[in-house]
Amino acid sequence: MKITSTRFFTFIAAFMVLLSCSKDEDEAGISSVVLSATATTVQVGDMTTFTLLANTNEDVTSTATFFVDDVEIPSNTFSPTEAGEYTVVAKYLSGDETIVSNTLIITATAIPITGITLNATPEIIEIGESFTLSVVASNQAQLTTGVTYFVNDTPLDSNVFTPTATGTYTAKATFDNDGQLLTSPEVTLTVTAVMTEVTIFNEVVFYDGYAATVNEPVQPGMIRKSNASYVTKLTPTHIASLSNKLKLQVTIGALCDNYDRIGGVFVNMVNKGEAFSEDNVAKRLEVGRFITPFMNKNISPTQVDYLFETDNLALLFNDPAINDMYDFWIELNVFGVPYAANEQVAGCSGRNDVFEGTLKFISTDETYEHTNQLVVPIVTYKELKNYDTSGTDILGETVRTYTFNVPSSITNAKLYVITSNHGANAGGEEYNRREHFIYFDGSLTDMYVPGGKSCEPFRMYNTQPNGIYGPNPRSLAQWQSFSNWCPGDIIPIRVYELDNVNQGSHTFKIEVPDAEFVDDQGYIPVSVYIQGDL
Repeated sequence: MKITSTRFFTFIAAFMVLLSCSKDEDEAGISSVVLSATATTVQVGDMTTFTLLANTNEDVTSTATFFVDDVEIPSNTFSPTEAGEYTVVAKYLSGDETIVSNTLIITATAIPITGITLNATPEIIEIGESFTLSVVASNQAQLTTGVTYFVNDTPLDSNVFTPTATGTYTAKATFDNDGQLLTSPEVTLTVTAVMTEVTIFNEVVFYDGYAATVNEPVQPGMIRKSNASYVTKLTPTHIASLSNKLKLQVTIGALCDNYDRIGGVFVNMVNKGEAFSEDNVAKRLEVGRFITPFMNKNISPTQVDYLFETDNLALLFNDPAINDMYDFWIELNVFGVPYAANEQVAGCSGRNDVFEGTLKFISTDETYEHTNQLVVPIVTYKELKNYDTSGTDILGETVRTYTFNVPSSITNAKLYVITSNHGANAGGEEYNRREHFIYFDGSLTDMYVPGGKSCEPFRMYNTQPNGIYGPNPRSLAQWQSFSNWCPGDIIPIRVYELDNVNQGSHTFKIEVPDAEFVDDQGYIPVSVYIQGDL
C-alpha cells in the first residue's frame, strides 16, 4: 500500500488558493476609468486628443471606444467643425462589463474673423440680369447678418444688384465684427448689352470651283453666283437687330477639299429694289478674308470659326441715307477643289462638294447716336503681281497706284486694307515674307511684313497631314522664317486712321519691292476702301 505524503496535499491546496486569489484580484483590478483631453477648449478645426487611464494606472486608450454627443468617433482625436459645446465619454470593456468614463465637455470657439471677401455671381451679365453678392469671412464662414453691400459706394438694400445700364461697376461689402468694421476688397462687375446673332448663311455647301455651276437647290432668298460664291440680301429685320457694335463670324466645315484655300466675305451694295446681278452692284467691299485649314472630314475637329471686328459695317448698314439708295447683299466666297480629297479622304471618291459655310453677324441691342457715313471702295480683290500689266503699274515691279474720288469731305476717316501673299511653287511668295509699303496721297502710311506669329494654335484644325505644319511643332522663329499666314486663321484687316479727308481726288499706292513671283507664279490680292463720317 502506497502512502501519500501530507506535504504534497498541503502544497496543492496552497497553490489553488493562490491561483484563486490572483484571478479575483485581476478581474477586480480595473473598476473605473478616467477620461482626460489635451485641451478642453479649442478653436474650430483644431484637434484635441483623449487619454483613458484605468484605476490601476494602466493606459487603456488603445482598447477604449470614444463617443462625442453619443456618436462613436473612429479614434481618440477630435476636431470640431462648428463652434459650441460637445459632450465626450469613453467606454472600456472589462470582461463582460462595460465601464463608462467620466464626461468631458469640449468647448469649440469660432476662429477669429480678421477679414472678409466679397463674391459676385456671376461677375459678367447682360443688361436685365442680376448679380447676387455674398461675403465669406477669413474663417470661411458665410456671413449674412451685419453685412452691408455697396455698388459705386452706394449702399444696397439687399445682396442682389440689378443694373439699369451697361458698363462696369465697383462693388464692396462691410461687416460689423463686434464693433470692428471690416471692408472687403473691391470687385468689378461688368454689364454688357444683350447679344443677338443674325444668321445670314447656314451650312451652305460649296462645290468644285473649276467645275460647271451645280444645280443643287439653295436656301430661300439665296443666289448661287458660282460654285464658290453665294449672296443673300440683308432684310430690314436683320439690319434693325444690329447696333454699332458688330462682329462677323464665319464657320467653315470640312467636306471634300483637304487643302488650304482662300475664303472671303463681301458686301455688295445694289441699287435699291433692283435684283442682284453683277451689273447692278454699285459698290463692292471685301470685309473679311480667311484661309481654310488642311481638314480631313473624318477627323475631329471638322470645322473652324473665324471672327472679325466689323463695327464700321454696322454704321454702314444702319445709315438711313445709304439704306434709301442701296440694298446690302452679303456674299460668302470659298474657292475649293476636291481632286486630292477624292483620292486621299475616305468617303470623298467621286464627290465635288468641298466645304460647308455658315455666316453670322453678332451684335448688341444698344442704342447709339448715329452719324451719317460715306464709304468709297478703292480696290476690291485685285491681284498685285509684277509679271502682268493687269497687276502692276510697271512691268517687272510690284507696285500699284489707284486714284479715286471722295464725293464729300469726311471726318474720322479710316482706311481698311486686306492683303495676303500666295504662290505655293518653290520659292513662291507664299513662303517668303516681304516688306509691304502703303501710301495715301503720296505719304507713307505704313510699312508691314505679313505673318510674324506662331501658327501652332491652329495646328489642331489641320487634321490632314501637310507640308506647312509637318509632324512636329515649330518654334516661333521657325514660323517667322517663312509664314505669311496660318491655315485656319483670318487674314488681318489693317485699319489706318486718316482723320479728315477732303472732297476730291486722292491716291492709294501699295508697293512690295522685294516680291519675285518665281516662274511668273503667285499673286497678292488687294482690297482697300475708305469710310468716314459725313
